[in-house]
Amino acid sequence: MRLTLAGKNLALSFPDTILEEHDSLREKTAKIGQIARTCSIFGVDTIEIFRDPRGKGESDLIRHILEYLETPQYLRKRLFPLDESLRFAGLLPPLRIPSHKPRVPLDMIGKGDVREGVVLPDGRGADVGLDSPATLKQKLEEGRRVTIKIISTYPLVGVPVQRSESSEYWGYTVEVRSTEDVLADKRFGMKVGTSRLGVPLRECLPKLRAGFSASAGIMLIFGSPSRGLFDIIRNLQEKVGFVVNLFPEQNVVTVRSEEAMVSALYLFEILGALENTKV
Repeated sequence: MRLTLAGKNLALSFPDTILEEHDSLREKTAKIGQIARTCSIFGVDTIEIFRDPRGKGESDLIRHILEYLETPQYLRKRLFPLDESLRFAGLLPPLRIPSHKPRVPLDMIGKGDVREGVVLPDGRGADVGLDSPATLKQKLEEGRRVTIKIISTYPLVGVPVQRSESSEYWGYTVEVRSTEDVLADKRFGMKVGTSRLGVPLRECLPKLRAGFSASAGIMLIFGSPSRGLFDIIRNLQEKVGFVVNLFPEQNVVTVRSEEAMVSALYLFEILGALENTKV
């Protein structure tokens, strides 16, 4: 369980035009990599990409690279065929999250270990990054990515489990959804939009803290480089609980989306720490 966020479900959402200021695949890949690292550092559970109707959306590219980076290295060749969109992904720094375990000899794991795997062609085994595949207690769909808990090492046997079976941060999932579906997502009772037109942070901080304490799920929503949330979502203030200006006294003309993500996630890291310590 993530201690600093008091075990809450955390989502980060942004439009499919987040890459619009970049022309080359290399620059776009670098930005997606930065977002992936930020989400991993702060333990984001879900990344939601929504449609900006006035832009040239690149949700497929964003999702593909984000999912590639979140996949353990030993599974990537099985799950991601050669693809031009991943041309520069190898230049990105690895996430190195707990689920990215190294491929190790069988004698280095124990009963109860949790590893990511992919179901092999017979449906009865899974590659979990060990010397030999794990036998599964039930037949699963070939090529499916699964989280496996080892229940026996000799012979190697595993069962599929939920990610929550691990006590560590296990990575994010990526969803491409309509704006309406993002705003209506009941998994995240507290939705916080970020905008230079929002309420200055110092004025709404007490209410943010109270909302954090009362919510099991938190969603942070960001705009694109050229269009803020008020431009993308009509009647924004009626559809989210808070619209916050994180930088009311900013000393630059614009704050980039990826910079705002770091600041917003750190803010909620602080709120989580206060929740845990009951300060």
